[in-house]
Amino acid sequence: MISFVILLVAIFLSRVINEKANKKLDQDKKAALIDVFSEDRIWTYGVLIGIVVLFFISLRFSLIDPFWTYMIYIVLLISYIVVLAYYSYKKLKANDFPSFYIKSYILSSSVRLIGLLLFVALLDV
Repeated sequence: MISFVILLVAIFLSRVINEKANKKLDQDKKAALIDVFSEDRIWTYGVLIGIVVLFFISLRFSLIDPFWTYMIYIVLLISYIVVLAYYSYKKLKANDFPSFYIKSYILSSSVRLIGLLLFVALLDV
């Protein structure tokens, strides 16, 4: 239970950091933010849905040992977060977003990743 609370707190803090950074952007950059990431939303959610579906299929049909299913799932989720954060960072840099916003984005992504890692680490406790 505590691991789930930590995960929720991390997600909340990440969102707060993101919202504060968004408020500091001028209107042009806010509009650009929507344009820059709008075409990526479908594939990013598609990949996430694919990871979750594969996890449940593996568990349901016992394709591999449940322990390894969980391990692979966790590794894929962490990899997904890291790759998506790096890809987003590169897009923000390429579109000349202010450094304060990019730093906030990195901090926000780091808080989410740390929350997920703590969630996973505390599951065994």
